Amino acid sequence: MNIRQRHFIKSSEIKDLKSEIFKQYNKSFLEKVFPAKSKVELILTEQGDTLYAVNNELKLWKSKEHGFIPVLTQLINNKIELKKVVVDMGAIKFITVNAADVMRPGITKIDPTIKKGDIIEIVDETHDRSLAVGKALYDADEMEKKDSGKVIKNLHTIQDSVWEFEKQFK
Repeated sequence: MNIRQRHFIKSSEIKDLKSEIFKQYNKSFLEKVFPAKSKVELILTEQGDTLYAVNNELKLWKSKEHGFIPVLTQLINNKIELKKVVVDMGAIKFITVNAADVMRPGITKIDPTIKKGDIIEIVDETHDRSLAVGKALYDADEMEKKDSGKVIKNLHTIQDSVWEFEKQFK
């Protein structure tokens, strides 16, 4: 992932950005992403991705299709919280290495407040460690009723281009 353009945005643009993110997330999420007196940098990549760094820390990337997605390290370091699903140990390799979507049989626990379209955290059942960020394809109660099929779209894992970019970002 190569940078095409990189610049800080004005405080008026930060306000607009927060309003846009607030359509997708709650106030608590915004406060964790944007502490008081935030310096926000917009990063455009050659691949067409838009990333946001707040106070020199990569926090979000914007997908045309899925909206704002927190960078996985924010979840791993407990800086941001999302609704969660827990997957069994057999699903880990498929989710992280293959970036596979999450299938119902691999899920052991579902946050009951998940709604279709929510951006959610996918964690392993043994260590409660973040594996990926996904998008719910069903409400929690619908997921619970299913016994097969895809229920979460995998958006961001520990082996994708955003993860690799974040590791070398400064």
